[in-house]
Amino acid sequence: MIDTRTKLLNTATDLFLGKGFGVVGTAEICKSAAVSKGTFYHFFESKTDLLIHAIEQYANVFRSEFDAIAQSNVVPDKKLAALFDVPAQANRSWKASHGFAQGCLVGNMTLELGSVDDSVRRAVCDAMASWQHAIVPVIRELIIGGQIPDIDPASGAEAVIAMIQGGLIMAKS
Repeated sequence: MIDTRTKLLNTATDLFLGKGFGVVGTAEICKSAAVSKGTFYHFFESKTDLLIHAIEQYANVFRSEFDAIAQSNVVPDKKLAALFDVPAQANRSWKASHGFAQGCLVGNMTLELGSVDDSVRRAVCDAMASWQHAIVPVIRELIIGGQIPDIDPASGAEAVIAMIQGGLIMAKS
């Protein structure tokens, strides 16, 4: 059984992915999660606080998948391809049930709020930094194997994230 806090996070994540942050109100979140506003405010100070926790939860899921890929015994070029498949699969699944691509909660909120809300900007930066940390070992393996030039692994991981985010924006369009 999912606890109430997790239910609120999951419900908000789906609503924010489907509609965006600005359009979704706390009343809609509460109604969709089948909880009262009092319960909402027991767990979260505000809708923005909920969003920040949703971003953290969402980022942790992807980071765990990226970590698993990096630690697998798969050859490095297959690991790189697998990194791209994680969000692609999430979008294929979402599109199959909703009729449109979701993009990425981190990327979507960066575009919607990154320039107007410092707390959201910090949350998305932390999320991307955690993904970068998870991807660096794959880039190192590619460098050691001579499959890519000797670049800074952190910069290479950042480029992978940029390509993934760009692909997700294109999928939404």
